Amino acid sequence: MGHQWRQVNLGERDYEIMGAIEKWGIMGLGQLEGLVFKKEAGSEERTGLFFNEAGREIYTKACYKRLSDLEAGGYVRSHFYLNHRKLYTLTEGGHEALIVAGKAKMKGFRKVMSEALIDHEIKVNGVGLILTQLLGLRVATERQLDEHNDRGPRPKSGEIAYPDLWILSTPNKTNPRAIEVELTQKSELRYKEIFYRYSNMVGYGGMVLYLTGWPSGPQVLLRLIQKWDKPFIYVAGLERFRRQRGSCQFTGSRGGEDYFPGMKQEVAPPAREEARPSEASPAPASPPQQKALEAVARVQEAPPKASLDAKEEEPAQWGGGPKINPYAHLPPYQRPEEYRY
Repeated sequence: MGHQWRQVNLGERDYEIMGAIEKWGIMGLGQLEGLVFKKEAGSEERTGLFFNEAGREIYTKACYKRLSDLEAGGYVRSHFYLNHRKLYTLTEGGHEALIVAGKAKMKGFRKVMSEALIDHEIKVNGVGLILTQLLGLRVATERQLDEHNDRGPRPKSGEIAYPDLWILSTPNKTNPRAIEVELTQKSELRYKEIFYRYSNMVGYGGMVLYLTGWPSGPQVLLRLIQKWDKPFIYVAGLERFRRQRGSCQFTGSRGGEDYFPGMKQEVAPPAREEARPSEASPAPASPPQQKALEAVARVQEAPPKASLDAKEEEPAQWGGGPKINPYAHLPPYQRPEEYRY
């Protein structure tokens, strides 16, 4: 006999909870409290919650009680990880409920996550929630970009494919910004490879914003971007970003050209210089990297359709780019000829 789920009457707040988990993949109890149940709280309180920081009293709040109801109804699943408040993923029943209600934005959902990656994932979510909820920016997650890559195999291990986050809109409509949350230091050789590949990925006028989680991180990366002359890369400490609620200074390789997310008048990044004869040219984009570029272009046009039956159109706020392929869910040989490639 199968498991007997409790009958739960779903309301708008429940769909908001499930929609958030669908987008971010896995979310902490504190993050859902700050996003859905604490919308009128101060930015300092919400910032702490966005990084899933809360005391034991959070288990007495309405958010936890409602998540317990949703779990009993088979819509979400709870997980326990060391040093984290309870975390939640969507279930097949929860995703199906979003599709039936016409509120699903993705074709799939995350079921579980390795404990080795959970700290990074929660911090990426925290950064994304600050950008969207406190600064009002439109942000795509790595999972959203990945879902738009419907052509060919996955990238090989160690090869950069997508940034942790992608800012899709900025106050003065400039090019999107890639966000990388770097909790531990990589080798210099690895950074050189990543920076050169980003040279091909971000395009003219684009930026890569690094947030580092170790004390000397900004100095380490700043030295490397100056050494290799990468003026499109900016860096800031994750702790400063959090302390200033996202409106912190990202320092570039050239003085006087710093960047502040969400500011009304953004300073355009310096024009990309032509490589001097004595310099090595950036490595061309590999096939997996080219797929990442195409995925970014597609996700800028519109959020993905969860169902062909969905009638409600999403607002066109995802930036420029080619029209989304309405037959992307089909293999190439089943698509009309003009949509195969």
